[in-house]
Amino acid sequence: MKKFVVFAFLTILICYVFGWSAHETLTYLIVQSLPNKDDLVPITPYSYVESRVYNMEYLKLEDYCGDFIENFVPKWAVFFPPDPKPQDGKVPVWQILTIYSVEPDLGMDEGLQLSPLQDLIGSSKGVRHMKYRLLVVDFFEGSESVLYFINMSREAFKKGDRYWGYRFLARALHYLQDLSMPYHNAPGPLFDTVRGIFDKDTALMLAYTHFSYDEYMAYLLYRNDEETINAILHAEPKKVRNTRELIQRVRLLGLRNISKVHRLMTHHFGEDLKGRILGLEDFERKSTELQELKQITISIARDLSSLLKGFLLDYLKEVGEL
Repeated sequence: MKKFVVFAFLTILICYVFGWSAHETLTYLIVQSLPNKDDLVPITPYSYVESRVYNMEYLKLEDYCGDFIENFVPKWAVFFPPDPKPQDGKVPVWQILTIYSVEPDLGMDEGLQLSPLQDLIGSSKGVRHMKYRLLVVDFFEGSESVLYFINMSREAFKKGDRYWGYRFLARALHYLQDLSMPYHNAPGPLFDTVRGIFDKDTALMLAYTHFSYDEYMAYLLYRNDEETINAILHAEPKKVRNTRELIQRVRLLGLRNISKVHRLMTHHFGEDLKGRILGLEDFERKSTELQELKQITISIARDLSSLLKGFLLDYLKEVGEL
């Protein structure tokens, strides 16, 4: 029984954080290449019957473009997206995709009963935002979240509702970004994961390493790291045959990098990862030592951007937006 308590403690901590921090900034950079990014879209009310349940205390269905970014990004951020007020009841495509790519992290997936496995991980949010692979077995519903919101987006576009077509699409982009994050595909390398089931200190270290790597991506984006920004902006679109192939290729970005990222994080930050989440000061203090970690992170961001750009071009042509 004790080993399950430790595992639950680990995964409870993991599930209450974002996959990548700075979703809005990552998305903003990716959608700059869309030919129709500046098209103005009329804001329309929500009018959908869904099969998906939400925490209605946190689900917001009104438009909040123009009232979000300033209160959301950290005060130390140097670079983040603009967030203008709607003009004549309209907002541009880039702004809908940018603002609402954060939406799944604002509470709508928390406090629900979604899966029997939820008792082990302690959070419905984790069920929807992760797709763990342990050995050859997959757990949780991150991939299904992507498919669900692409289908909702397609339904909205089919009825001529461009606003909700893009807003649902923004949510799909969020889950795709989460699936590229190494620690959303496994708690850590296999040996450490197994050890964490039996050892509370290892479990805590895995959780804090996860949180801290989330923050490292945010650090690179919010501090306007030129190499990271340019890698995303200039990533060439990569086409895939279908959405399921897209999901698998995005997941591989996380799965194939989990061991390298974990090794580098623990090498550079060691004991610090046993008791707290790293932040701005930690990354700036060791910035010159983190070049290998930075290059892996940039590689993930570049490859993810290429896949999402290719997907967006094909999908928006399919629904008649390009």
